[in-house]
Amino acid sequence: MTYGLHQNVLEATSLGMAVFTADGQCISINEALCSMIGAGREEVWQRNFREMDSWKGFGLLVDADEVLSTGREKRREVLVVRSFDRNVWLDCRLNRFTDNGEHRILLIANDITHQKSMEEGLRKSEATLRGILSLSPVGIGLTQDRRIIWVNESWTKMFGFQNSHEFSGKSARVLYPSEAEFERVGRLLYKNGKEIAQTDAKFVKQDGTLFDGHVRIKILDPTDPGKDTIAVIYDITDRKSAEEALRESEQRFRTVFEGANDLIFIKDLDMRFTHVNRAMERIFGVDSSQILGRKAEDFFGEETGKLIREADLRVLKGESIEEEQSRTLFGVRLTFHEVRTPLKNDAGEVVGICGISREITDRKKAQVTLSPPEPEQYPSSAMRETMRTARYASDSDSLVLLQGESGSGKDYLAQWIHDHSRRSSGPYFSLNCAAISKELAESELFGHEAGAFTGARARKKGLLELAESGTLLLNEIGELPLPLQAKLLTFLDTREFLRVGGERAVHVNARLIAATHRNLETEVEEGRFLSPLYHRLNVFTITMPPLRDRTEDIPILLREIMSKLAKDLQLTELPPIDAAGMRSFMSYSWPGNVRELRNVVERALMLSQEGSLNILLPSNDEQSLRVSFGQGKTFQAIIDEITRWLCECALERSGGNKKDAADLLDISRGALYRYMKRVGISRDNDT
Repeated sequence: MTYGLHQNVLEATSLGMAVFTADGQCISINEALCSMIGAGREEVWQRNFREMDSWKGFGLLVDADEVLSTGREKRREVLVVRSFDRNVWLDCRLNRFTDNGEHRILLIANDITHQKSMEEGLRKSEATLRGILSLSPVGIGLTQDRRIIWVNESWTKMFGFQNSHEFSGKSARVLYPSEAEFERVGRLLYKNGKEIAQTDAKFVKQDGTLFDGHVRIKILDPTDPGKDTIAVIYDITDRKSAEEALRESEQRFRTVFEGANDLIFIKDLDMRFTHVNRAMERIFGVDSSQILGRKAEDFFGEETGKLIREADLRVLKGESIEEEQSRTLFGVRLTFHEVRTPLKNDAGEVVGICGISREITDRKKAQVTLSPPEPEQYPSSAMRETMRTARYASDSDSLVLLQGESGSGKDYLAQWIHDHSRRSSGPYFSLNCAAISKELAESELFGHEAGAFTGARARKKGLLELAESGTLLLNEIGELPLPLQAKLLTFLDTREFLRVGGERAVHVNARLIAATHRNLETEVEEGRFLSPLYHRLNVFTITMPPLRDRTEDIPILLREIMSKLAKDLQLTELPPIDAAGMRSFMSYSWPGNVRELRNVVERALMLSQEGSLNILLPSNDEQSLRVSFGQGKTFQAIIDEITRWLCECALERSGGNKKDAADLLDISRGALYRYMKRVGISRDNDT
């Protein structure tokens, strides 16, 4: 090849090209290479590249000796430093060829500066991205064909590993506790036709412990879903635990809400019912679906509804209200003790009303206040003796303990003692300790200060304080909680007490009369009643005889009861009781005592027609139970059969009143409920 042709070939290409002799002298170079290294031809020709240790072109012939000796091509990337301009990267290839019997070296150089710049930018970008991913608090990983190729530090720690490289190349199956969970998640994530998919799953750590996670994937190639994937895993164990705790809390609330005997309701800003419990359903006599969305006036009428609406408006302004109100519901006059508080959202804004209401008609309604005859007027010796003892009690201010069966007239006797005492001009209050919850009992008895508890916006005097200079009857004192028994004992010793939330002692001059149907000695032995309080009460005890032991008093009791009921029922005259009717009254055993007598008389007066008194008494014959010893019947099944019979008899005798039924069986009401539940007797219409 002639030199001219040789030079023309070199100049025709955009690649940098040069020919060197074996000793490093350039004998031909094109303009492209001169431009790349920033030198003219004359400058290059004057250099021996084999003898240089520094110059912009140093390194171009580093591999020349190897190429000359082996004849194999060598390739190297060389950085050319140029003083007047940016440095350049060249991709250099050296090849040996022979020209007129002399070995020559052919250099072919390609400017890869732009490529190198892009690679450097990409490297920095990747390093930055990896740094960000490594610092991410969530687990991030890359998978290929469902095999893990890279994970960040959070992923590594999440699964209990020390080094992220321990995951490299492993199947994603190692993340899951079972093959079934692995396949389930795979179906949800990879086979739903979406580029982005997510689901909750169970994951397993290196030590075998499980945790709850949420996995989200991004499929990089939709045409091949399992090929390349970015996976993000969140540890949601704490969230799951919180959700479970919330569910359990809601379940407990729902159990209390639905099972409470008190009426519980929630209203919205329009004062419409949004939530009611079953007690509300029972008292309204309709299903909750017929209550929700309606207002109080839809049930109590416009006049009473107006009063309720005024109270609701006060609550919606942020006030908490505790009050007692009497209202007519479906023609029946009922008394409620209600607590209403504002319902607020997280921002503290009032969004509704929460109310708890207790129907206390039996406690508040005017009971039959018999004015018992003078002691000598009672036909029975048992009652004459009881009244003589009561006379002694009325002459002093001593603490009195009244004992006797439920309904025997202990409350009437307490009223008589008060009316015949020097305190008769003072107030008389009665608290049924069995009819008030433990939470309200202390406030009801001792009162509370403003702010003592939620809803206590103002100071309230307790019954003890209200009974100043008068008498307070603590009926069913055996039902008083032990902490209140201790506080009551302190009052009896000091005549002082602290209101709930109070710091100043309140001195009260009130007489206490206690009453119970329980054997307090037994209650003390079983740890349900404080021994010191029992001995403090047992100073002056009067036992009220049951009605069955003084049936000769029934005629005089009938006159008193009928006179009072005639006034209540607005009867112009009383129907007479004939001899047969009186014999029925006298021959019946009256397990419910005076209370049952009054109920029978009231029912008879309500059903009386044309001057005749229709007396409906339960059969006095003892019921009998025929026990079936069928084949295969267990001892427990027979016991349950007897238990069911006893419960049904007691409920029938008490007219469905659970407390009276429990008293007849000499068990607590809670025990009666447990027996009823065990034998399948419904608690509907609790009374």
